[in-house]
Formats: sequence, structure tokens, C-alpha cells
Amino acid sequence: MKRRLHIILFVTSFLPVILFKLLSRGGGGTIGQVRAAVVLGFVLGVVQFFLSRRLLRHNTYLEKAFLGFLGIGILWIFLAPPEAAGLFALYSTSLLYLTLFLTTLVPQMAGRDPFTYAIAKQWYPASVWNTPDFRIINLRITYVWSAIFLVCFLSSFGGHGRVLFTIVIPLVLILALGIPFSRRYPKLYLKRRFAVAGIDRSAMPSSARELVLGMPGVFDGVKGRDIAGDIQFDLSGEGGGLVFLSMAGGQCASHEGRSPNPLLTIRSPADVWLKIASGEIDRPGALMDGLYTVEGDMGLLSRMGELFRRPGSKSDTRHEVRRDGPMKTRMEPVRILAVQGSPRPKTGNTAVLLERFLKGAESQGAVTEVIYLKEKNIRPCQGCYTCWTKTPGVCVFDDDMTELLEKVKACDVLVYATPLYVYNVSALMKAFQERMIPLLDPHLVKDDGIHRHPGRFVTYRKMVLVANCGFPEVAHFNGVRQVFRQLERSSGMPLVGEILMPAGELLARQGFRPVVQPVLDAVYRAGVELVTDGAVSKETEAAVQSPVMGADEFASMANMYWDSHAEDAQEESPLHAGRINDMDQLLRGMAASLDSQAAGDMKATIQFRVTGSQPGNWFLTIGDGKCTASVGKTASPSLTIHTPSDVWLAIANRELNGQKAFMEGRYTVEGDMGVLMAMQRIFKK
Repeated sequence: MKRRLHIILFVTSFLPVILFKLLSRGGGGTIGQVRAAVVLGFVLGVVQFFLSRRLLRHNTYLEKAFLGFLGIGILWIFLAPPEAAGLFALYSTSLLYLTLFLTTLVPQMAGRDPFTYAIAKQWYPASVWNTPDFRIINLRITYVWSAIFLVCFLSSFGGHGRVLFTIVIPLVLILALGIPFSRRYPKLYLKRRFAVAGIDRSAMPSSARELVLGMPGVFDGVKGRDIAGDIQFDLSGEGGGLVFLSMAGGQCASHEGRSPNPLLTIRSPADVWLKIASGEIDRPGALMDGLYTVEGDMGLLSRMGELFRRPGSKSDTRHEVRRDGPMKTRMEPVRILAVQGSPRPKTGNTAVLLERFLKGAESQGAVTEVIYLKEKNIRPCQGCYTCWTKTPGVCVFDDDMTELLEKVKACDVLVYATPLYVYNVSALMKAFQERMIPLLDPHLVKDDGIHRHPGRFVTYRKMVLVANCGFPEVAHFNGVRQVFRQLERSSGMPLVGEILMPAGELLARQGFRPVVQPVLDAVYRAGVELVTDGAVSKETEAAVQSPVMGADEFASMANMYWDSHAEDAQEESPLHAGRINDMDQLLRGMAASLDSQAAGDMKATIQFRVTGSQPGNWFLTIGDGKCTASVGKTASPSLTIHTPSDVWLAIANRELNGQKAFMEGRYTVEGDMGVLMAMQRIFKK
């Protein structure tokens, strides 16, 4: 409503001018007509002046200049001798256009703000007023108005009072050119100024939060070496959150949370910022339209386009960094070949880890490819050494490994993704590694005190290990880590990342997705760091390896899972008349069945949020060897169970195994997993 009022008052500010011209007949009227035009124009101008002052809290140069012109005109036409009054009557319109021309031109040439500033500041948010683009746009619009008023002056002065030259042509220029240009030029300028070409939207992250976390990967350290401070992002809606970028010494890092003292704060809906990053909408145009807001250093905001390259853009400069220092700079995407050695290649836990890691790398423009060894025909190496003697570099077997060796030679990073089998890689991965012998030269060379086989081809290839295991302790990876560190020493390929997750069985279990999400976020960050920094940081590796639950708790849950699958643990469904069919009855029965001795001094509150045919909320309160059941919600439950009523009834009636149902995601939990593990022990069957 307020924006519409601004537009209306902007247009009506020309009405006193138009009325004056019509009543004075463009300078061709009598002294009496000009006197009436001057007085009525002045009255209407005063009304417009005070409306603008009251409603918009400002007045434009034009309103002030027009009132000044009419005030002088009143004195001139009423007090001057008839001959002098006649000159004003003859040239009144020309003098008006000359006044408007000088009003639009002189102030900005003297270093004052363009006359359009006052109007533009009512149309656009205050956060854009100090940007260079805002001033450029207003200067150009002002110059256009100066040119229009100059043409109007020349047309009116040379028209000698003829209506076509004093009224029609100027009005056409003002209404058909000046006003539409003032409204349309800002967006046209911004569209051309910030045009985006060559964006690969498939490489864009799926959320604004991931996008900002990955922005250090597209930071230009040369252009940003003079910046020291933080940019805070407050992203609302789905895929948002609090994230800030820290810049210093030509380096940039991303952090989750709130910066204590940011140079610039950007508040935006997450979907809007994602569209800005992809080039669907231009950043300055979105700011002018109020789609997002900013506080702080507007100069820094205006530089973001040069400081940060859009993810997925075609021109992609990468700075490769080894752990022992920088490598060469490349003007092409990083090529990552991931070799997946799981016997369950697309549904297992290894697949979940690898997919997240590659997503992070792709967000920074990397080109990735996954090889599923399970789907390939790779015969085991028979140790004939033909590839070293008779046909150097070429294996005696003509199977899928021939093509894979070419892919290995072409990649920049080789990712080994495998489950931990007998403290090492899987059999599929081991066969793949052994068949890579054609890439080595048979001679022995001494390097750093030990002998090794040199590579047959010059390469800057790096390695990353992605693995998970079914044990809760990270120490179980010690064997495979030693293998890959030895491989690093002997092959000359730096091992730039160890993405190792204990308790990996939780990855593919939907019920545990909230528990493992921080690990998956760290794995994504590892992919980002691989491309941007050339290596995964020790902090990120530690975040992946950090336990998601206690080792004893995980072991108890795993044991119950295997018990649920053991043949001697299977029970027949008790389809008898005593079946419990009511959720309220069931939960009150659970409270009554508490084994006080097994519960001991346990204190917990279990909230049930039930859907399905018998929806509702119940909670059990355990303490002092007793348990009570209540209807409703409790404020701070130790454990919350989300379940359809038919699922929990089936578990209670022993028609469905509770552990198996949980693993299959038929019900989910939040909170203390230890309480969930204890339920089978403390409640009597």
C-alpha cells in the first residue's frame, strides 16, 4: 500500500506542471490566462508539496524548484510592468523547462545527490541506498530527465507558443519516456550487470545451508586478501539456519552458528538465497525488491559477486593442495573416481557414506563417477607378471579392468569406498587393488629409506579412503589405515582423507537418521574440503569418527537385533482370545508390568505419540521402582516413541519383533536410546 502511494505521488507531482502548461496555453495565452495558470499551479503545487511532506516525509528537488518558479512567476506577472509581464507570459513554459533542466543537472554536478534519490529511497529498502549500483542507476536516470527537460525547453522555445511544441511533444516525452524509463531501467541495468551464464544447476547444493557452508570453496583469496571479518547468514525456512563465513589473510572458512561481531549480516529465506546463487534472480535486484535484507558493510555486499564464484559455473579454477604444501593450479573441474567395493553396492551403508561425500564434492564443481565393483567382471590376479614383461602395462586378462585402469589414469582423486571386512577392505576391493599392478614399473627404487615400485605413468593423483564398520570403536580401522598409509608411501599417491565411521550399521536404518545426521553433515563437509583445500581436515575426519552413541549401548542394541533374526528366537504368533486391542489398555498394562527389581533406581519418562486407528498421546513415568501411565504430553520426556497403534499392538502381542520393527523404520524414536534398550528388560512380558 505504501509503495503504491509512493508511485501515485510521484506521478501526481507532474500534475501542477501539466495544469500550468494547459492553462497558460504553452506560452501562447493572454496575461490573464497566464496569471490564472500561475496561481492555480502554485496552489496545486503547495498541496502536492504538503502531501509529500506529510505522507512521505520528504520533498523532491522538482517540487521545490516548481514552487520557486511559480512564486517568482506570481511576483513577476502581477508586479512587473505590462511589457515585462508579457515576456513571462510568452516564455513561461520555456522558462519552466529551463528551470527543471537546471534543477536536475546542477545539484549532482556540484556533488549533491541526484534529484531521483528522494523518490528512489521511498521505493527501495534503506539497505541499498549506499551501494554503488544504487547511485549509478540514479545518476543515469537523472541524466535522462535532464536530457528530456532540455529537449522540452528547446521544443517550447523554438515553437513560439504552438501547442504541438510547447505541450504535446513535452508531455509525450515526460509520460511516455521519462516515467516508464525511471521504473524499468533499474531492473534492466541489474539484469545486464549481474547476468549469469554457464551455471550447471545439477551441481548446486540442495539447500541454502549447504550452499553457504560450501562458499569457502569458491572464495577468491587474491581478491579477498584485504578482508578481515565475518559475513553472517540468517536463513529462514526449510534448508536454512545460522551460518557465517570468516575471512582473513585471503582465506575463508564456514561455521555453523552466530558470529559475535559480523561485518555484514544477510537475512533471507533459504529458497530465495538458493535462487540468487543459481542465477535465477539477481542479488541486487532481489535486495531492491525487499526479498532479503542486510545490515552492515554494504561495500562488502557489493563485492560478493567477485569474491565468490557460483557453484557449478563452467570456468572453475582449482588450487590443489597436498598435505605437505600446494600443488599446481588447474583451470578445469576436479575429476573424482569412486570405486565402491560393497557387495550391496547401492543399498548398503557404504553407499550412504559415499553418496554424501560425493555430494559435497559436486557442490564445488567436481566431476564424479562411481564404479560398482559388484557389477564388474574382474578376474583375480594370477601373478604371471605378463603386464611387467611381455606386454608392459597391459594385463593378460581382457575384462572390465582394462577400462577401469584408463579411468584411474584419467582421474585426479581415487576414492576407495569399502565396508570393513576382517579389518581390511572387501574381497571385491582387494581384487581391484591387485589388478592395478599394470600401472607400476617392476624395477625397485629407493625412496625415503625404503624400496618401492615406481609408477609407470607420471601422475598427481590422490587417494581418499571411505569406510564403515559394524563395531562401535574406531580402533577397528587401525589395520586398514595401516594398509593405506603403506600404500601412500609406496605409490607416491598422497592419502588426503580418511572418512571412517564406526557403528556404520546405523546409516541405512531410517529410525537412526537423526542420530547419524551430524556424521553425514561432516561427510558432506569432507567432500567440500577435498575440492576446495585439496585434503580433508583432521577436524572433519574426527567429526566423522566421533561415536553417535555409547559403545555398550550400541552393542546391546546390535545383540538384540541378531537375537531377533536367530531361528531359536522366533516365536509363533499367539492368536488367542486374550489379545490386547486397545492402546490405552496396553500402556496402562505396561505400567503395571514394570519389574521393579530390574528397573532399580532408574528414573525416566517415556512419551508415546501414537498415530493410526487409535491416535493419541500417553506417557509412562518411571521412578522409585514404580511406573504410572498418563494421558497427554509431558514437558521433557527422556524418550519419545512415534508409532502407529497397530505396530505397537502387534509388538505387545508378540506378533511383531520390536527390534526388527525399529530397524525397518516401522516406528521411530527421539531421545535417550539407553531407555529404549532397557524397555525389554524392565517390562515383563
